[in-house]
Amino acid sequence: MELETLFTASKWEILRELADRPFSPLQLAERSSTSLANISQQLRLLEMAGLVKSKRLPNRDKGQPRVLYRLAEDQGFVIAAANDFVEKKLLKLSLRNKITLRIWLFEDPEIRYTLEKAFWQTEPFLLKMESLGVQVLSEEKVQFCVVSKILKTAELPEFRIVTPAGRQVAVSFLVSDTCPGESTLLYRAAD
Repeated sequence: MELETLFTASKWEILRELADRPFSPLQLAERSSTSLANISQQLRLLEMAGLVKSKRLPNRDKGQPRVLYRLAEDQGFVIAAANDFVEKKLLKLSLRNKITLRIWLFEDPEIRYTLEKAFWQTEPFLLKMESLGVQVLSEEKVQFCVVSKILKTAELPEFRIVTPAGRQVAVSFLVSDTCPGESTLLYRAAD
């Protein structure tokens, strides 16, 4: 089965919904304003491709879901089209891969460069974090917001990164109970 045929708008929306939490086919149908038969067919295709998996629930109470679907595992369908190679592949993602992909989705290539270099500096502390967010304050300043009961701001010293264009970007950290609403979430520990 060719994976790219699975990524229609409706299947993409199902995957987006399941990224947040498990849903029954009926719940997905209601959320997408489409028929239960249509959602069930799309879920079967996504399950055959290994993108989602189902779990039967033991409860048989009237009106309660009998099957819940969720994403099968952390995966990325990567299509690379570069001058010296073209490749497409479904990859299992490590935690580091997931954060790197989120960084690569930033629009500005210079910010991507800065965030990627900064992430490599913070990676040793990752498992001590409940979440990691980032705010691009300006072209010269980036602040990572760390939610942690273990780490202190002093353990994550400020540093500078020189971009390929020669611009210096100051990277700082804020360790807090919550990240500001403007922060872009890069990592959240599994519940």
